[in-house]
Amino acid sequence: MKKRFLFIIHSFSLYIVSFSEIGLPANWDKLTILCRTILFYVAVISIAHFVKKLQIEKHEVDKLNKKLQLANIKLKQYNLEVEELTTAKERARVSQELHDSLGHYLMALAMHLEFAKKICETKPEKVKEIIVKCEDIAKSSISSLREIVDLLKEEREIVDFYGSIRKLINNFHLITDININFNADKNLDNLSPIIKSSIYKTIQEAITNSIKHGKSSEINIKIFNKNENINLIIKNNGIRCDKIIKSNGLNGIDDRVRLLNGFVNYSSSNNLGFSIDICIPIPMEEI
Repeated sequence: MKKRFLFIIHSFSLYIVSFSEIGLPANWDKLTILCRTILFYVAVISIAHFVKKLQIEKHEVDKLNKKLQLANIKLKQYNLEVEELTTAKERARVSQELHDSLGHYLMALAMHLEFAKKICETKPEKVKEIIVKCEDIAKSSISSLREIVDLLKEEREIVDFYGSIRKLINNFHLITDININFNADKNLDNLSPIIKSSIYKTIQEAITNSIKHGKSSEINIKIFNKNENINLIIKNNGIRCDKIIKSNGLNGIDDRVRLLNGFVNYSSSNNLGFSIDICIPIPMEEI
């Protein structure tokens, strides 16, 4: 707007000067001179405007090029960050899977071998049964390791959910001073694979922690459907935990349940030992 105003003032001044020098165009010669002057002025102004416009456009192009270069640098940085984040997430996933699966099997194997060492002189006939069980646990751990090494391409689907948990519990059935009770509603196999996997790994972690850290002799596991939610309650009579410090195991439970829009509550007391209370909403199509 300001440039247009200056252009009008400048043009008006030129016309005044031209008329003062030439006078009113009373004849053809004066009219021709006046027209030439005006055309020359218009041509000069047009060229100046065109040059200025080119300069502005060049400046804008330079600015856009700098922005593009900066955006390209940021994009490369972002790609590197995404790559590092993806690698870190995959590394954490493998680490969690190793902790959940192999940690449980190795814990069961160590306990059976320790139990066998205690009774090798008093009950030698029982030792052979324990060795057979240790062999079975070792084979299961090798099978689990192969699945993990296979790049964890997809989440393992648990077909026989109830039977899989029973098999998990049976890893400790020869150790007579540990009693694991399991009760569950029927039709749990109708749940989605990710919910079944989350519950299975949580029970696996809870049993391992109850025996390894809590020194429990009794573990009670209950799964039931209530108000369109799956509830999992795991209690043991182990050592009281005044301050709950979350390591890989409990953090893994939290992450899995959070992904399913559920919640976890941990509690501990002298009379209770340690308790895990989990609630996971069931998608409408599974009800």
